[in-house]
Amino acid sequence: MTRRGGSLREDREFGKFWLARLISTAGSAVSGVALPVLMYSLTGSAACTGALAALTAAPYVVFGLFAGALVDRMHRRTVMVVTDLVSAGLLASVPVASALGVLTPLHLLLVAAGVASVGVWFDAATFGAVPALVGNENLVRANSAIWSTATAVHIAAPSVAGVLFAIHGPAGTMAIDAVSFAVSAVLVRMILRPLNPVRPPRVSLRADIAEGLDFLWREPTVRLFLGLGLGQAVAGGAVSGLLVVYAFRAFDVPQHDARIGVLFSALAAGSFAATVLMPAISDACEPRRTAVAGLSAGAVVMGVLVAVDRWWLAVLGTALWGLTSTIVIVNGLTVRQLITPDHLQGRANLVGRVVTFGVGQPVGALGGGVLADALSVRSALVIAALPLVVAAGFGWSRMDAGPRRELGHGLK
Repeated sequence: MTRRGGSLREDREFGKFWLARLISTAGSAVSGVALPVLMYSLTGSAACTGALAALTAAPYVVFGLFAGALVDRMHRRTVMVVTDLVSAGLLASVPVASALGVLTPLHLLLVAAGVASVGVWFDAATFGAVPALVGNENLVRANSAIWSTATAVHIAAPSVAGVLFAIHGPAGTMAIDAVSFAVSAVLVRMILRPLNPVRPPRVSLRADIAEGLDFLWREPTVRLFLGLGLGQAVAGGAVSGLLVVYAFRAFDVPQHDARIGVLFSALAAGSFAATVLMPAISDACEPRRTAVAGLSAGAVVMGVLVAVDRWWLAVLGTALWGLTSTIVIVNGLTVRQLITPDHLQGRANLVGRVVTFGVGQPVGALGGGVLADALSVRSALVIAALPLVVAAGFGWSRMDAGPRRELGHGLK
């Protein structure tokens, strides 16, 4: 077993964790296509299909603080194994119900909500498990390895899903995701290194939640990055929600045109490039400067998306958006993990997830859609860029305010 501080490539324990994330992410990426296809085939309703997407964010708002406080009391490995197994069971119910002829839209909504809900608990455990597993000196590289794997998987997922649909059908394909979660549970259980230190049991859940919120409020660096992340999340929600509409209305792409997939692949490819570049960026640039530069570049990229009238430039702009937005996201997550004490990792990072993914992204997606219908998709993108401009301006104004925290190797 490689000790923390060595090369991640030689670290067998991190390798087990990375492989578990690779397998379960691959399964989830495929079912992320299969679930909407199943829902639309059952209902013919865009509203019902859209409800599936909304259910991936809502659980963070509902369970975020509670899950973060509880998981900080628990063994992270146990939480991750149990939630993987629960997800496997929920997903397996879809092909079983389909085979029995009893699959309904309500069943799909309950499965989507259930998997997203237990995913909140898994995330709460993962936020603290990664620093405990690899140490602060390897945290940037570990996060980049995990994120690059996820984004690479999402580049290939739409094409793979199409092949699997032809062989097994959408419902049968869901069984593959169920198996992926079961395999992930086994791999996580096999990790030998402790994923959280031994500490005295806590007594008051309310006090635990209050302690986490107090840390976030009083820690100026974490508070700053949370605000910057919110600006990124609102703009990112608008871009994600308008991507298909942008293709339809700005470039007259037909609904079933393959170019829609190209746009999503470009977004994932840009994100992948960001995760590959992040270790070098973090070694060369202080994280506050990385964040505000990424936000500023993102605002410029949104301007490019508004201005271009050639499809290949739109694809390039989408890839650049994936690059700039992912740099801001990974940078902010890493800073939060480095600054937050181990016993607060679940609470602090879940609140960050609630603010960005649970609140910022849905607000941006809903607002962008309303603006696109009331004005135009290009006008909506212009307005959606304003949170980036505000966040970047605030970040630049705070660049030299207060003492700099020592954030570990490569993040100073």
